[in-house]
Amino acid sequence: MSSFWVVVVLGIFGLVLGSFFNVVIYRWSEGLSIISPIRSYCPVCKTELKWYYNIPILSYVFLKGRCAYCKTPISLRYPLVELLTALIGITIYFKFKPVYGWATFWVFWFFLCMLLVISFIDLRIKEIPDRLSLGLMLIGVVASLLGLNPWVGFEESLVSMLAGIGLLFLINEVYYHLAKRDGLGMGDFKLMGGIGAFLGYKSFYWVLLIASFSGILIFLLVVFWYRFKGVYKDLDLKTEIPFGPFLAFGAAFYTFFLEWLSLLFF
Repeated sequence: MSSFWVVVVLGIFGLVLGSFFNVVIYRWSEGLSIISPIRSYCPVCKTELKWYYNIPILSYVFLKGRCAYCKTPISLRYPLVELLTALIGITIYFKFKPVYGWATFWVFWFFLCMLLVISFIDLRIKEIPDRLSLGLMLIGVVASLLGLNPWVGFEESLVSMLAGIGLLFLINEVYYHLAKRDGLGMGDFKLMGGIGAFLGYKSFYWVLLIASFSGILIFLLVVFWYRFKGVYKDLDLKTEIPFGPFLAFGAAFYTFFLEWLSLLFF
C-alpha cells in the first residue's frame, strides 16, 4: 500500500478514534461509564444520537455545531479532538514508521493520544484519572521491556518513571514551603511518571521548560484577552490552572522535535 493510502486510512481511523476519545473525555469527567449506554447521546437533552449524527467532523459541519434535537451548541472540543487524533497519527507515522516500524508507531500514537485525553479531562475538571496516568506508566515500561521503544531501555524507563514522580513531588514541596500552598496535584506527579516511562529522564528538562513557558504564555494571553474584551475575571498568580495539558504539550513537543532541540542547543 502506498504512503498516500496509508495516510488516508490512518486519517479516517484517527477521526473515528478521536470520536471515541470524546466519549471518554466527557463520561470520565462526569464519573460515568464509557460502555453503558453504548450509544452516544446529547449531554443536555439526553437524546440518543442516530449514527449519522456521529460521523466525525462531517456531522458537526452539517449540524452547524448544534444538537440535532435540542439545538444546543456543540462544543468545538468534539471536532478538535477528532482532528488532532488523526493529525497526530499521521505525523507519528512519518516520524517513526520508516525508521522503527509499525510496533513503535503504535506505541507512540498511544502515548500521544493518552496525553490528548488527559489534557482535555484536566481542562474540564482539573483532575487526571488514575486509570489514565497509571496506564501510561504501565504501558511505557512494558513497551520498553519488549524493545518497542527505541529511545528508552527497560531500566531507564522504570527509573525515569519513578524519577518523574519524585521530581514533581520535590518541586511541589519547595513551592509549598515558599507559598504555603500546593502548586501541583498528585495527578501531575503521576503524569510526569508516565512521560518519564516513555521519554526517559533526559526529557525532563525540556518537558518542564516548555510546559512552564507555554503555561505562562497562555495565562498572559488569557489575561490580555479579557482586558481587551472588557470582561472582569479574578485572575492572578494564585489562580488555579491545570498543569497537565502543558506537561502533555511539552512531552509532545519533545517527541516531535527532539532532533531539532539537540542540534540547536547541544
